[in-house]
Amino acid sequence: MAKRRRRARLRPRLAVPHRVAKHIERLGLYDAADYLAWCRARGFRACVQKSFAELEQEWCVHGRDLVRARFRYRKDRKPGRMIADVCAGRAVAGDLARPRWRSLAERIERARLAPAARRALRTLVEICDRKGDLLLAEGVFGHAHYAFVDGLIGLSRHHRSWLRSPQAWCVRTHNARRQFASLSRHLLARYPVPAFLDAAWLRDDRAAGAYRDWFVRVGNGRSLRRVAAPITLSHRIVHHFLGAPEHYSIEQALRRGQIRASGGDDRLVDAVAGTRLGDHFQHEAFWATVLAFLARNPELDSSQVGPIVDYLHHQRFVERDVFVARGERRRLPAPQPHLSMKGRRLSVLLRQVARWHRELARSGPGASIRWKPSGIGALDFETGVPGKSLRVWRIRELLSASELRREGSVLRHCVASYAGACASGSASIWTMELWSFEGVQKRQTIEVSPNRVIVQCRGRFNRDPNEQERQMLSRWAQQEMLTISRFVATA
Repeated sequence: MAKRRRRARLRPRLAVPHRVAKHIERLGLYDAADYLAWCRARGFRACVQKSFAELEQEWCVHGRDLVRARFRYRKDRKPGRMIADVCAGRAVAGDLARPRWRSLAERIERARLAPAARRALRTLVEICDRKGDLLLAEGVFGHAHYAFVDGLIGLSRHHRSWLRSPQAWCVRTHNARRQFASLSRHLLARYPVPAFLDAAWLRDDRAAGAYRDWFVRVGNGRSLRRVAAPITLSHRIVHHFLGAPEHYSIEQALRRGQIRASGGDDRLVDAVAGTRLGDHFQHEAFWATVLAFLARNPELDSSQVGPIVDYLHHQRFVERDVFVARGERRRLPAPQPHLSMKGRRLSVLLRQVARWHRELARSGPGASIRWKPSGIGALDFETGVPGKSLRVWRIRELLSASELRREGSVLRHCVASYAGACASGSASIWTMELWSFEGVQKRQTIEVSPNRVIVQCRGRFNRDPNEQERQMLSRWAQQEMLTISRFVATA
């Protein structure tokens, strides 16, 4: 007797009327579940009991979707022309299907250019699409990544200052950064302009407008002595500023001019560029005296510049929260709000920095303070042979003031003073540890800026990372798409 076949369990199916089933097939959908999702996405009733009028309305919407898709496909075959149409106002970013091209069109729409500037931008886009490789390219200036299309937008805003026609521009390289440098100088410069000033056209912050005027002034052979600047510009400062390397940001180049004019060398310039003074000019009257003091002491180890700057900043500008009674907190001024560099000796200052480090290790600023993770992933990397010499390198984030205090106590540096910066989100602090059978060994403390740049990496007594530690740092940066500052030195 034949065995009875066991019927397979089927997922419950919707009772779909025949006309709706044919409608689903015409729409190119797989089953009723896909049809319900399609209806929800387009604002129709999510059910299978539909009238003929509803089915006809859905078919019309499907036809419009097909027409729009065909139009976007035709436009995506020549996206450069489509970007030019966006500049002319004949198209919108939503007409582009490819995400990267659509993002460029959205940048152009957000720029809100005047009609004349839009026409100038359209000309630049057409020239770059035909001759160059700038539309999709990005460049690194200082520590930040910029899209060169932002540079084209910046150049179009200064179309009245153009000295030559864009059509006469000749491309002699495939390097996007050099192409942009060539284009900007073709349009605006009669004389050489330092490469780091190209960033002025790509930036969109408050200082960018002034820096663009600097580019035009230098390109026309005029002096920078009388321009508005965050520091006082002398002939010597301007000379060293214009001679800064191309990988410097504009602010770092200003610091270079200031330090070199005071007698400091490039070793001191690189050490200062890796501190909070590298890109900021608050309280400049005081910090100018600090830089002059450092320049007068060339025997100072460059690894001590960062701790000195942190100590002086904390003593003069950082206010403190202190509990004066149970449940009562009071904001106190900085420990030395009138601190001055007049009459100071380097040996005494280094002893004060060392004593401050010990005090931070003992007490720490509010051990109960905690903050949210930055969103950057950790590193867990094995080296050696399992069963013999296995070791694990780990990089993890420190998320409380008590962890910063322990880190500073072990490695004898001032990372505990960064609790406020971590709590406000202006920095994240990470520890590099080596795990083995012998225990856990702390190797380096790492600071990462909000724009995902590794700006500091310091070991015990502020030593620089060695080659092995630098390899782990590079591996972590590659894994998490971080940028390592050029001023993070190796021992």
